Amino acid sequence: MKCQLRYNRRKAWLQYRFAKCRRANLNTRRITEMKKIVTMLLVCVMVLGLFAGCGTKTADVTKAPTGAATAAPAATEAATEAAAEPDTIVIMAPPVTGNYLANLKTWADDFHALHPNLTVEIIETSWGDHNDKLSTMAQAGEAPDIAEISSNALGTYVEMGVAIDIAQYMSADRLADYDENALKYLTLEGTTYGLPLYLTIQSIGANKTMMEGLGIDVAKIQKEGWTYEEFLDVIKQGTKGDCYGFVFANSGVTASDMLYIFGAGAGLSNTFTPELKYTFTSENMLTLLSAIEEMTKSGYMPNFGVEAGQRMVMCQTGNAMIFGKAMPLFENNFKKNNAALEANDGTAVENSQKMDYAFLPVPTMDGCEESCYGTVDGLIAMRNKNTTDEHLKNVLLFMDYICSGERIATCMNELYLDPVCQTGRDALVLEEGRDADNLATAARCIAMVQAPPEGVTTEMTATAKKLMDEQIVPKFQLLLAGETTAQEVYDHVCEAAFAAFGEENCVTGKLG
Repeated sequence: MKCQLRYNRRKAWLQYRFAKCRRANLNTRRITEMKKIVTMLLVCVMVLGLFAGCGTKTADVTKAPTGAATAAPAATEAATEAAAEPDTIVIMAPPVTGNYLANLKTWADDFHALHPNLTVEIIETSWGDHNDKLSTMAQAGEAPDIAEISSNALGTYVEMGVAIDIAQYMSADRLADYDENALKYLTLEGTTYGLPLYLTIQSIGANKTMMEGLGIDVAKIQKEGWTYEEFLDVIKQGTKGDCYGFVFANSGVTASDMLYIFGAGAGLSNTFTPELKYTFTSENMLTLLSAIEEMTKSGYMPNFGVEAGQRMVMCQTGNAMIFGKAMPLFENNFKKNNAALEANDGTAVENSQKMDYAFLPVPTMDGCEESCYGTVDGLIAMRNKNTTDEHLKNVLLFMDYICSGERIATCMNELYLDPVCQTGRDALVLEEGRDADNLATAARCIAMVQAPPEGVTTEMTATAKKLMDEQIVPKFQLLLAGETTAQEVYDHVCEAAFAAFGEENCVTGKLG
């Protein structure tokens, strides 16, 4: 019995141990299998990670240009947003033509429609106060963003440090639209400071009807030119009673216009020679002064100052036969006045007469070659105390807009001049009824204009202007009034110029 019990216990224990071992082996196999599975999963993860890593790297390489391409529009958008910020552009301009200021308002509105964030503010001036107002504002650091100037005043604003190198703020292809010869007038020492509105030729004009009534061949003069001696004989014939043969706007600072315009006929086509020597100390200057002295002493020309607004009116009223300064556009003034006289509507110049206008070349003196005085009026960009580079880009955008295309074509039609940019010429449609002889004379004179020589510095230009305004003009006005002589004026000019430039930098003989 006991043996059977021990047997049963032994059997039970062996079964327990067997079961336990069996469970242990099963767990071991399970663990082993789990380890295998985990290992395989890790391998798969690593492999997948490797592929994923490669995929990520490949995506980065692909995305780099994509990211750059995406960044470019983002940068563009940022720039656009910056450019799209509200900005006000201030322009100051005189009445370049009869309709210029009214047109400028229209163009400003059109520009705003194209660029809604940009607003244009216009400061209107008269020809009489424009230069003084601009100079005062510039010196106070409150210059307008854009201003109209004559090219001979450029050096003053460059010296002040307010003129801008426009090539930095506008595209080269837009700058290339403008004629190189015209751009030279607004360029100093290789830097371009403005865009030309027009290259104007300044000469003399006449009552063609009166001249032909005296038997003078006006068409021949227009076609071939004339000498000072021939001119003197003509104005002698035209001087009768209360009519002068010749008048010139020479009151105040406008007196310098006569020296420049008639100086072209005396060989003084530019203030400096190609060798950069000052020309108004040459013998040609004495020839010019002597001719003017002769005209005033003879009574063929007034010995008093004539205001700019008077000279053409004196011609229209029969108080002068030939006048200066004159431009091709005055043909339109005469036509309008004739129409007003015919309509009897009260808008004609008081006491004026119906007459035709002739644009004439300047007479030549002392065997000099025929020439014509030309100058560029243009727009310059100016710096003030609030100026930024982004603002200047907007300024140049508007400045280019009003100096080109249909805008400048409209302006030139009123001035009877050809545009000095290709887009302007492409848009130009000549008005009908233009006098063919005047057109041909203007074209001939334009071809004779000589651009300033290269190498003239800002300092030279500013010094020459100061010399003209402060030394030459006051003495010249005394000559016109008969209070001094041509020789005395010439001696004073030479003394002042030698002090300003040095005698070695001035022409002392006759210009070639």
